[in-house]
Amino acid sequence: MVLHESIGRYCRGLVVLAVLALGWPLMCLDVPGQDARDASVKEGLPRWEAGVGGFGARLPLYRGSDEYKLYAFPIPYVIYRGDIIQVEREGVRGFFHKGPLIETDFSMSGNPPVRDGDGARKGMPELDPLLESGPAVRLFLYRGSRVSSVYLEAAARAVVSFDMDNLSPGYEGLRGGLGLVLASYTVRPRSPWRTGLRVDLDWADAEYNGYFYDVDEPYVLPDRPRYNAEGGYGGWSVSGWLTRKLTDDLSLSLFGKMMNCEGAAYEDSPLVQTRNNFVVGAAMIWKLAESKTRVRMR
Repeated sequence: MVLHESIGRYCRGLVVLAVLALGWPLMCLDVPGQDARDASVKEGLPRWEAGVGGFGARLPLYRGSDEYKLYAFPIPYVIYRGDIIQVEREGVRGFFHKGPLIETDFSMSGNPPVRDGDGARKGMPELDPLLESGPAVRLFLYRGSRVSSVYLEAAARAVVSFDMDNLSPGYEGLRGGLGLVLASYTVRPRSPWRTGLRVDLDWADAEYNGYFYDVDEPYVLPDRPRYNAEGGYGGWSVSGWLTRKLTDDLSLSLFGKMMNCEGAAYEDSPLVQTRNNFVVGAAMIWKLAESKTRVRMR
């Protein structure tokens, strides 16, 4: 019985790790190797790359929470540059159309589990990890050398939770948004320093907002009234990353994000304790192998 429970906890931990990895994809990490801006020279980029790294971040329990948790774990990474499927900094991407100005693809993201904590959710049920997936459309405004690309991105994702006891999925609503992305900037060609920035406006339906912010009758307290969230505007965020390539196979990345929920559809929930959240983190990435086959990226 003890062995069975240990294996179960281990498997559930792997699921949490996978969802965390999806929730914080490699967009903030500069995987060592030749930059995509230089793909037109020499032989191009490897078809695939693989490696390991260490990842650490301080995250709020959810947007609007004044409680934070520190996550730290090793994370494997794989980059695959296919014609239809790509696994890059932006996460898993499946292209339906890829043109010079417009790309449409299928992307994934996620959110770690939420424990009841000692604050606003004390005594309430724990929230399971979430996995989001759905289509995205990117409109490229600029492509260049020092700035790899600037684009607008509109995305919509269906959200599924995974019960931590039996890993059964449950539908938790729809979420989407509009973002302005500066994918990568470097001061000069071949510089070991790179940076990126994105600004997002978020929205979600009532089912998704209710997953985090509803207060049902059994959990009502004098300072925690009953609440049913509505769908609509979900807040804005600004995120950025800075990377230093240490060697051809090793790089260090720092990243941060500010999230604001002022004016959001769920702002009046008693579970919202702050209007601003700040995320900080770091990652060390080590490339272990790459393919001999090279490809040219647009």
